[in-house]
Amino acid sequence: MRVKRWRSKLIILCLLGGVLYSVELRYGFMRLRDVEMTPRGAVSDVVVWQSVPRNAETFWPALLVLGRKFTRGVEKFYPVELKIRLTGWGRYRVTIAPLEALLCVSWNSKLWLLSTNGRMWLANLPANAKVKGIIIPNKPILAWDQGMALPIDTEGQTGDVYPSSLPIAKIRKWYEVIERIGWNDKIYCLLAKKIDGKPVVQVLLGSEAGITGEIILKEDTEEWPYLAAALEEKYPGSERGIPSGLIVNATYKDIFTVTSKDAR
Repeated sequence: MRVKRWRSKLIILCLLGGVLYSVELRYGFMRLRDVEMTPRGAVSDVVVWQSVPRNAETFWPALLVLGRKFTRGVEKFYPVELKIRLTGWGRYRVTIAPLEALLCVSWNSKLWLLSTNGRMWLANLPANAKVKGIIIPNKPILAWDQGMALPIDTEGQTGDVYPSSLPIAKIRKWYEVIERIGWNDKIYCLLAKKIDGKPVVQVLLGSEAGITGEIILKEDTEEWPYLAAALEEKYPGSERGIPSGLIVNATYKDIFTVTSKDAR
């Protein structure tokens, strides 16, 4: 009796499955209905649709499970952040936001953009032109020396937008302090490097047309404001913070030295 009962249930399930399959073939009620992009035109609709997993097109709940795979399919090639939300039966809304560029970073003889959420991509990446809303930051360039740790994570990376391993909180602090002490407009570049195995920040004063002076600092910003005040007292009214042609080394404890670039 028990075998007959299970056999009857199996037959019913098979019949029900067959009916559902036939209805699906005819009406497609499990197919993906729509993916609404907002704001429209942030990136091409084609770019988004090409990243939708194929099985999600015929069985829309799959996109709930594969949502991260879908968003990463776009994010690894375009400097954007995607968020996906179910809005109805087989309907989704994808919110697209351009990455907020924090800094321009010079590394490996190329210029990169670093976002506030820790991603890096080439400043001349063709995909930049296809994303609306990317703003190039008006701040001194950060040069990352080859002797420093690799600033991007390339392991398992197949796209053009990389996770960054840069210490963003520390870098933010550097820029906050130079703005607070009034150095921002005097600096062309901040160079993160190592001297005698110790990380330092080398401030290059001037512009792209020419470097007028250098200030070598500890990477910890605690003493930066005191140094700025000391330099202002020593060189009052200096347009570039220090007279042209000088190198200030403030990596020693409690003192700083001043030498001429010509004396190198």
